[in-house]
Amino acid sequence: MSTVAPPAATGARRPPKRRLAHPARWISGAVLAVLVAVAIVAATRPSYQATQAASPLDGKAAPAIRATTLDGTSVDLASYRGHFVYVNFFASWCAPCQAEAPNLVAFNFQQSRLDGGAKLLSVVFDDADSSARAFTATYGTEWPAATDPGGSIANSYGVTSPPSTFLVDPRGVVVANLVGPVTERQLDNLLAQARAGQASNAN
Repeated sequence: MSTVAPPAATGARRPPKRRLAHPARWISGAVLAVLVAVAIVAATRPSYQATQAASPLDGKAAPAIRATTLDGTSVDLASYRGHFVYVNFFASWCAPCQAEAPNLVAFNFQQSRLDGGAKLLSVVFDDADSSARAFTATYGTEWPAATDPGGSIANSYGVTSPPSTFLVDPRGVVVANLVGPVTERQLDNLLAQARAGQASNAN
């Protein structure tokens, strides 16, 4: 005797259909993910503007710099007396140094055209002279770059990583310190402040 399966009940419940995510929720989630990614990148990306920082050298005579430059000549910071001079520590392997190099070049060009313009003196920080020489050639730096074998100059200025830039006034006194990659505007503004301070002290 054969058994016939009973017909399916007309009222049987079908498996529920999966509801599609609401488009607005999906878009909001995607936007949130993008914002989080941007925030992470911004938080981990190095700052491309220097910060003015206090230094134990502020208001004191700048440590002596008597060294051989990358082109084999001699340089002496004391010879810059009577001028404002930025002493800049750099390295070819330093990404922020690469970022600031064009700004230093532009600032030097501007100052070289002025009567009594500020001077620049770079110091190689923990880098092979050949690499530093290639760096200066790449960016077209035209001011002296002192070698610092053993890091004695960096130690005297308290520099532990590049870039770091000190402003020395015409008396040979440190008046400011910028940590990080400088911009041309920062160099201009800091120099203007120092000149104004010098003028007010003279009156």
